[in-house]
Amino acid sequence: MDLNNVRTRFAPSPTGRFHFGNANTALFNWLIARRYGGVVVLRMEDTDTERSTKEYERLIIADLEWLGIDWDEGPMKGGEFGPYYQSERGGIYEGYTKQLLESGAAYKCYCTKEELDHAREEARSSGSPDVFNCGCRAMSDDEKIKKESERDAFSVRFMTPKNDKIVLNDLLRGPIEFDTNDIDDFIIARSDGSPTFLLTNAVDDALMKITHVVRGEDHISNTPKQMLVNRTLGLHVPEYLHTAMILGQDRTKLSKRHGAVSVFQFREKGYLPESMVNYLAFLGWNPKDDREFFTIRELAEAFSIEAMSKAPSVFDEARLHYLNAYWMKTIDRSRVVKMWVDYLVERGYVTADESETKRGWIERIVEISAERVKILSDIDEYADFFFKDVESYDEKGTKKHFSKENAADNIALVKSELAAVEPFNHDGIEKMYVRLKEEKGLGANQTIHPVRLALTGKTFGPSLFELMELLGQDVCLARLDRAEKYIRETSATL
Repeated sequence: MDLNNVRTRFAPSPTGRFHFGNANTALFNWLIARRYGGVVVLRMEDTDTERSTKEYERLIIADLEWLGIDWDEGPMKGGEFGPYYQSERGGIYEGYTKQLLESGAAYKCYCTKEELDHAREEARSSGSPDVFNCGCRAMSDDEKIKKESERDAFSVRFMTPKNDKIVLNDLLRGPIEFDTNDIDDFIIARSDGSPTFLLTNAVDDALMKITHVVRGEDHISNTPKQMLVNRTLGLHVPEYLHTAMILGQDRTKLSKRHGAVSVFQFREKGYLPESMVNYLAFLGWNPKDDREFFTIRELAEAFSIEAMSKAPSVFDEARLHYLNAYWMKTIDRSRVVKMWVDYLVERGYVTADESETKRGWIERIVEISAERVKILSDIDEYADFFFKDVESYDEKGTKKHFSKENAADNIALVKSELAAVEPFNHDGIEKMYVRLKEEKGLGANQTIHPVRLALTGKTFGPSLFELMELLGQDVCLARLDRAEKYIRETSATL
């Protein structure tokens, strides 16, 4: 395994949001290059003109930057092997397609979709469904002339040599042998003249001097085809490493049906880039010790190809959540506060102006909510009551705390006592509660649990006295008043 002068590449197609699995591949390309002192190339495979957009490109780049995955050559960086957009390399692909045609290593296919479908059906019925070659491969010169006169459109197929073997020495999986009789004559240029992935990807890897192609296991079947293309053209054939598949909990390939699958969706939920990178690395790699938490730079130092796994990894968001909880406690507190503020403004909990004028108040909420808010979207469940009125009460909590005898009277008593607390802070509220217990004999079941439910709509949360102080006296009294009325009006049904 030659790891000198390593050049890896990540080549996304800007046809949609940045997929979680693609981020995993991008990270391993980055780790291999950084660990072995190499170069990372970013290439945009944007030949799908109908689906590729500049907006998707911008979003992919934003996600890469958010993760901390940088590159040395490519968009915004340049480099001596550009252009780094496949849409700008059409002349290159056209030249190599022409070379393959002229050498007899490729041929024109004039078959219509209907003819191809019919031929495939015949292949299936004859028991040979896996390999399909159209009749254009064996056409005589006269037949070719006749086809050309009848039809203007044609695709170009690579003429796969028969009775040969292709050996892929995968850096992770070892030698994988392919029989060329099991490889069909694959299309390298479509009928509209546009090149296919099997040609563009192979040619660009060679011309950009990529030494190691690191990509998902699902590409293994493409690799012998691309090796054939480059060998036939006399181009460099890189080394290949196919990473482990990422599966959902049902052990099928990770997809939308499993929930969030794009980096953007995890960002929206409020995950940190540190936890995302930390988790992505463990989907196909293990440090071989008990360490769990790595920054991206620490990953680059600890990483080795030998420690990678070829076994499929099952995506477990609970594990990602666990890692995020660690990083939320570890990163700089001012950064956590800023993330909270951005989330609160984006979700409409506070206005941009309020986020500035109430910054100190928000910082205190961040502190007392740290144990429960492990990703930013947890705010919606564990801290929303600080920023909006209580609209409903937890059903089980209502039955447990609001249905008790004297529940409304106890809340009314707490409301009355709170109105007289001065100053309205943690210590003042605590003293009031101590007095209630001493004078009235009222404990947590009568004055703490139902009051928490009245103030937050929930049965859990931070310290009640801190909670009250942060909500403020007026808000506490208004919510207790509403809860008292609710209990009295619905007592017969609670």
